[in-house]
Parts: sequence; C-alpha cells; structure tokens
Amino acid sequence: MSAPVLWGIGTFATPDGAVAFPVSAADHEADTAAAGRALDAMGVGAGDRVLVVGLVSECAHLVPFHEALRARGAILSGSDATPFDAARTAKLVGQLGVRAVLGVNAAVLDGLVGDGVDPAVALGPVPLVAARPDAVARLRAAGLAPLVWAHAGPAVAVECAPGAGAHVDEQQWEVDVDDGEVVVGVRGTRALEGGPFRTGIRAALERTPCACGRSDVRLVGVGLIGTALDGTALNGTGPDRMAQR
Repeated sequence: MSAPVLWGIGTFATPDGAVAFPVSAADHEADTAAAGRALDAMGVGAGDRVLVVGLVSECAHLVPFHEALRARGAILSGSDATPFDAARTAKLVGQLGVRAVLGVNAAVLDGLVGDGVDPAVALGPVPLVAARPDAVARLRAAGLAPLVWAHAGPAVAVECAPGAGAHVDEQQWEVDVDDGEVVVGVRGTRALEGGPFRTGIRAALERTPCACGRSDVRLVGVGLIGTALDGTALNGTGPDRMAQR
C-alpha cells in the first residue's frame, strides 16, 4: 500500500513534551469537515468577523478552522497566541468589530495586562469568546462567559453555543480518561499512528445528548493536569508546564 499524500506535520503538547504528528491530505479534509461541525454548533457562520488566535506550530489544529470559516462565508483574521502580540489582538477586536475570538490563551491575557489593558475591557464587547483551559477561569472571574477551546493532543475540543461542554469530534478521535487525564486516540485510519496520547487535560466525559444537536463526547470541567480551575498549582508542585506554553 502506498503512503498517504502528506498535507503537513503538526505538533501537539503533552505533559511529556511536544509530539510531532503527520497529517495526510485526507486527514486535513476530514479535520476541516470536523471544524465546520464545531463552528456550526457555536453558531459562527456567514458574514461573521472572526479572529483566530494561535501559533504557527498549531497549523494542523487551526488551518482546518480557517478553511471551514471561509467555506461558510465568515471573514477571517489572525493574531499570535503570545504576550508579544496581545496588543494586536486587542487592536483587531476594536477595529474590526469581531463577532468571535477563538483560541485566547493565558499568554495573551498576560500580554494585555502587561500593556496596561484590562482583558475584560478588550474582550468584553465580543459576543463569542472561546478560550483555552489556562484562560477560561481568569475570563470568567472577570465577568466574561467564554466557551472552552482546548487542543486535546492532536484533536481540538470546542464548546458549543449551549455551553454544555467541549465537543471532540468522534468521527475522527476516540476519547477516554486515564487516571483523571483525557487521552485521545485515532478512530479509523490516519497518517498518525499509535496512541492513545496524553493531553495534559483533566475533565469528565459527558456522553448524553447535547442541546446543540451533536452526539459527540463532551469534556466537562476542563482544567490542566496539576492546576485547579483557577490556575493555581495543586500539591505545591508549582504551575504545570502545560499551563505555561
């Protein structure tokens, strides 16, 4: 059997370090379809101005969402998920009047604070903010109501509009919990082999029907291994490495 046509190489974080993973052209097509299902469940679509916050190393996770947004007629902008680019995130939110910001992390919040900008003021006007696990509690404490956006190993878990947990597309991935940590494996055939893979995420799994209409498993009570939901360290171990990425 010939090797699959390679689309690219992605990277995902685990508590044991970064893992590079291959993505075939067929994988990318399937991931773009999965991203579309997530966007539909969030209520993001035609005419919406959307800011996606991420890193170049996350292209395998994020480019499917870029393509699914364009396919739905959304207007896409991007900024880096780093403290150094936080000012651009705030500027684009203000100038473009975005309806959604996807992928905000603690590094961006730290950058805003360092620039003298209150994250609640910068992101407060945005109707839909989807934040990573290291930023969710901080935004909620500031009075915002972010949905969860979590890179769970090679998968992306995205909370739907009802806010009932972050869906992982089970057409592509198998999801389980091992000693409190979410682990993700491949469903079917992909260029990525092996697994299940550690994610550094702790959560409960919810498999009851969701109000958004999706039947995929949902991650509920999402946090990072070694941290409480407010981001403080557990057991005196200091902040988890995953929370610092």
